[in-house]
Amino acid sequence: MASTYKIPELLQDMMNWEQEIKHEVPYLETPTGYFLQFDPYDHGGYLSSPADAIVFANTGMDGIHYSFLTDFGHAPDLSLAPVIRVDPMAFGHYARIVASNIREFFALGFSGHEGLLLNEFESKQTYLDYLKEEEGNSNSSEYFDRKRWDQQKHKVRDLAMQRFDLQPIPDGYSYIQEARQIRRGEVIVDTLDGLGVALGEGLVSDQKRAEPHPWHEKEIPYNQEQQLKSYISNADPIGLFSLIRDSQAQGFDDPDVYRAMKDRLISFGLSMEAQKLMYYR
Repeated sequence: MASTYKIPELLQDMMNWEQEIKHEVPYLETPTGYFLQFDPYDHGGYLSSPADAIVFANTGMDGIHYSFLTDFGHAPDLSLAPVIRVDPMAFGHYARIVASNIREFFALGFSGHEGLLLNEFESKQTYLDYLKEEEGNSNSSEYFDRKRWDQQKHKVRDLAMQRFDLQPIPDGYSYIQEARQIRRGEVIVDTLDGLGVALGEGLVSDQKRAEPHPWHEKEIPYNQEQQLKSYISNADPIGLFSLIRDSQAQGFDDPDVYRAMKDRLISFGLSMEAQKLMYYR
């Protein structure tokens, strides 16, 4: 398990490129539309931000951010790690897969699917209706020139696709559904947040599925603190990781139980994840 990660080359190049071209698109708050960053110890700063996430982009509104999902150190390279959207306001659905990797994340956004990266749509038709409404949106005012904004947005898209050799994704809705299906095929234990536990190929011998924690698919009880701590002290990685995911998804926040989970993470050599789990606790 790896507890330290380097910035993906594409992310670094994208951050450098933003500095190069921002003077060409002054009407945009940022060229990419996101506030890009990289700090392996920053998981987003919310109680719902997964402990094994590394945030790389913020939207600047409602706390929504995008992160690499490291699967508790099992992702060998962040450039290959799944990308999740964390929305602290979306109770019960805080974290969702939005791309299989960072290259496809940027390809999706620069293909005109920023709305998909930001929102959930109950069906493809709902998303197509949203796109049609956005195309017809000409909400200019004395404070906002929509035409100028659109022109600079399209300029950035064209430049980025060419500069980084990004492949257009025409059907963004189907792409995200497929990315989530791929993730489901990698998961060995389901969790309430929909992310599941995945440890990479060959790390669970002869098992397609594995044992979750004893409170799987149940409400984690506050009145069973000793039972929880006893389980955690001897939990295998899969059981512990599934319990952490379900605890964060449910908003379960017993500080003594979290300290026990922190100590168990440290025993597995996951001090960075332990530190992030205890953020705000």
